[in-house]
Amino acid sequence: MLRGKFLSLILMVTTFLGVTLWSVWNYDRAFNAVTRYTQLSAWALAQLELEIHAFEEGLQLYRAGAASREEMNKRFDIAWNRLDVFLHGEEAKSVRARFGADKAVGKILALFERYEQDVVQGEPNSPALKMFTAALDDEMRGVRDVMVKNFTGPSAIAQRELLNESKTQNFFILGFLMLATMVMLMVLFREVRRQHFLAWNDPLTRLPNRAALIKHLQQWTSHPGRRSSITVCLMDLGHFREVNDSLGYEVGDALLKRLAARIKAASGQGIFVARTGSDEFTLIITGTMPTYLRFPFLEQLRSELADLVFAADPAHRVRVFMGTSQYVKPDHSPEEMLLFADIALDSAKRKRLNRNVLFSSSMYQHYQRKRRLSTELRELIHCPQCPQLALYYQPIVRGQSVVRLGAEALIRWHHPEYGFIAPLDIISLAEENGLGEALGGWIIRRMQLDLSGFPEEVLAPLEISINLSNSMFNMGLAREIEEKMEDGPLGLHQLIVELTETIALDDIALSKQIIHSLRQIGVRVALDDFGTGWSSFSYLRELYFDKLKIDRSFITAIDSDTRQALFVETITTLSHQLGVRVVAEGVENSDELKAVLTIGVDEIQGYFYSRPLPLPEFMQFCHRYFAHSAAIQEVALG
Repeated sequence: MLRGKFLSLILMVTTFLGVTLWSVWNYDRAFNAVTRYTQLSAWALAQLELEIHAFEEGLQLYRAGAASREEMNKRFDIAWNRLDVFLHGEEAKSVRARFGADKAVGKILALFERYEQDVVQGEPNSPALKMFTAALDDEMRGVRDVMVKNFTGPSAIAQRELLNESKTQNFFILGFLMLATMVMLMVLFREVRRQHFLAWNDPLTRLPNRAALIKHLQQWTSHPGRRSSITVCLMDLGHFREVNDSLGYEVGDALLKRLAARIKAASGQGIFVARTGSDEFTLIITGTMPTYLRFPFLEQLRSELADLVFAADPAHRVRVFMGTSQYVKPDHSPEEMLLFADIALDSAKRKRLNRNVLFSSSMYQHYQRKRRLSTELRELIHCPQCPQLALYYQPIVRGQSVVRLGAEALIRWHHPEYGFIAPLDIISLAEENGLGEALGGWIIRRMQLDLSGFPEEVLAPLEISINLSNSMFNMGLAREIEEKMEDGPLGLHQLIVELTETIALDDIALSKQIIHSLRQIGVRVALDDFGTGWSSFSYLRELYFDKLKIDRSFITAIDSDTRQALFVETITTLSHQLGVRVVAEGVENSDELKAVLTIGVDEIQGYFYSRPLPLPEFMQFCHRYFAHSAAIQEVALG
């Protein structure tokens, strides 16, 4: 838009200059034409009159006896030549063509021709010469009329009017172009000012943006005299997106404006406020406020904003998180100071702390650890045989006397420096860095690689469960699994995909489509950690799960807690009615085992049978299980 306006301005300026040059040239051409004609007519007519007057004077002197015949004839010839030049010369063509000049001068030439012999041979007292003098005086009045018409008559007026009209026309055109150019300049000035404002300010709240914030910090750090204490504070609205989704963007924008106005009103001299994200604000305190008062000031501001948000959000979902970094004599770049405040903010959001969190060195160590692990994870998931990252397998034993064995594949990371990395941390790192789908692909490839060494008699009755992350659960999941599984020893009918309640119930319609696509290729689906979220039994019927895994929190001490036993029994009974198998997680002892088997669960997973095992130990467990399945069942059933 701005580019088009600049091009329009350039075009208008070019047109203005072109028209100006044309106007000057045209006016100059017209002026020169008038000037040339005026000069030419003045010269031609004046010379003609001068020569004729000279002849008249010579004729009068001759008649009075004061001049000789030769002198008079000389002047006669000169006047004749002047008449001939005027009537036939090219220079006087334009003059004799106007106002009947050719006729007036032609009459005089006719007189000269008529009285030629009288002038040449006549005596001073000749009547013919007297008549010639009188006739010449009469005809010279016509020449004088022509002269008057040329300089003071309609022609002269018309020429002057033509010049004035040309000047007026050119002035009007130039004035119009100048006005249009000025208007365009004003529009461009406003547009440039608007673009400059948008480059350094947020259009919604009118606060400075991130670019302006960085510039402010750079200017502050570039002056050694100003490098006193500085406090950098970041504020974030947790779950603000839900306000936009449920109440509309107009309500969300209005809330942001109120928050911005409140922050700006609370900020005084030496406090720079900016909107640095969709739901993020930043404060820079560098003024005269004492350092020990800044943290209480920010905490008070956070509390006021929290009250404002609480009143604006009927569901009370939005939280105000705040992270602060403070330096007495800062030696860090603006980017580093913002990073430290962001790390503190991330800590507050991660721990859901409703208070201002101050940055510390331990937070930075956690951040560095996270960054390093993210980088290394990106490299590891492209190496299916890397020893650091591995799969452990926890057996899932059937409670009935069926010679089959299940196992849940669990990711394990043994870092050479940080030691054991929790699976949830691995999944979180993958999701935050856009590696969720890549990690899922690695799990399938690694599982197939691990099982490739199993004998057929062990592999055939085996089924493996894998866990899915949020990013993996999409319409391309079935196709992805099919591609990854086609070259491995484990068949699609032996694979079970486990979903958590938060994934499966986020979008029921979408989940139904994805689960249907998985079942079409033979992959079964299990609902993991049932009971820990917002599950409804109606979802079990609607989504067609093959298995339901009861969370370990409901299995612990089930033998002594009748309420838990009743809850698990109810789930099991209803699941069986819906054709869904039930798996009890976290079975740790024989009492818990007997309790869940009495209730009628179908499969048992827990330390009673085995902890998660590395591949070699899992293979040994499989051999023992299939070799002594009857004995194992007998122990299980008591």
